[in-house]
Amino acid sequence: MGIIASSTILKTGDSKSNSGYHQIPAERRRAHQEALANATVDLIARELDVLFPPKLGDTSTDPPKEIDTTKRDEEIELRFCEFMKKGGCKESFTALKNCVDEAQRYTETCHKLWPRLIKCMHAHSDYYQPILALKKACEEQILKDILSIGLSEGVLSEEDVATKQADGFWRDET
Repeated sequence: MGIIASSTILKTGDSKSNSGYHQIPAERRRAHQEALANATVDLIARELDVLFPPKLGDTSTDPPKEIDTTKRDEEIELRFCEFMKKGGCKESFTALKNCVDEAQRYTETCHKLWPRLIKCMHAHSDYYQPILALKKACEEQILKDILSIGLSEGVLSEEDVATKQADGFWRDET
């Protein structure tokens, strides 16, 4: 899902807090990571579709017999990009989007542009509040999912999970 999926960053805190996760065999870790990524992209797509529904007259308002997720995702991304460019963070958003589009993925270079966009969105939070709220909801869901995996894999105790949920380990990039 282009810029939307590419800029969904899993921030997992310091290496000490993640040491148990690396005890999980690599194949299972990859499966967990893929499931987390897919669930996050689905959550973002659903929420953005609610935030930015198709305009009247769009063919996408007609319920298709089979859902073409690629087309749906492209349409959602177009509406999202339109929203982002209408606000005060057009320049920083466009720089990040162009970086992702040119590299055809979210690179370390693109990641360096992310804090500037987040800082700008917070400065214009009256306009970007729906996106900031979605970002926070996604981070909270990812944290719950990561902790659930750690608990189910036996690398975190219930006490570890409770502590991490209370403390959180997301660092705001503002």
